[in-house]
Amino acid sequence: MTRLVLIACAGALLAWAIVPAGAGGQQYPVPTAAPPTVAPPTVAPPPPPAASRLPLLTPFPIVRIVGRTSRRGAKITRLTVRAVVGSDVVSRCLGASGRCPYRQRITRIRGTRGQIRTIHVRAFERSFRAGVLLRVYVVRAGRTGKFTSFRIRSRRAPMRNDSCVEDIVLRPVRCSGG
Repeated sequence: MTRLVLIACAGALLAWAIVPAGAGGQQYPVPTAAPPTVAPPTVAPPPPPAASRLPLLTPFPIVRIVGRTSRRGAKITRLTVRAVVGSDVVSRCLGASGRCPYRQRITRIRGTRGQIRTIHVRAFERSFRAGVLLRVYVVRAGRTGKFTSFRIRSRRAPMRNDSCVEDIVLRPVRCSGG
């Protein structure tokens, strides 16, 4: 019985030798000639990241904002979320203390199963100073949900950022195409 010894450096095959299995401390010369051309074993590539994604919430949630700008920030007159019943709406406000009505609130969309409802995030329907960051997550276990953030700016419309969240983990990820 013999064994094949391969000598590689940085992924490149440098030399090879066939050594008898019972060779204890004996040294055998390693041929310096290139090994015969044999195709390396094929390794299946990892699956594409989109394949491991969870299915999207159907229909996909819609987050809308209405308001006006001011010298010091913005006055939000309406912030609504339209999503399927059973989804959770997590709203977060980040900013200096006294500028946010609360840090985080979770609201479950209630109603008949399969129904689509629109809810208001009423605590965010007020004036905000520039620099405040409003985040809205629409999540459901086992589904890919929606993430939307609004950075309040002075004299300009809030800067909006849309992305997705997987499962109930509140960490934005890139939305898959399907």
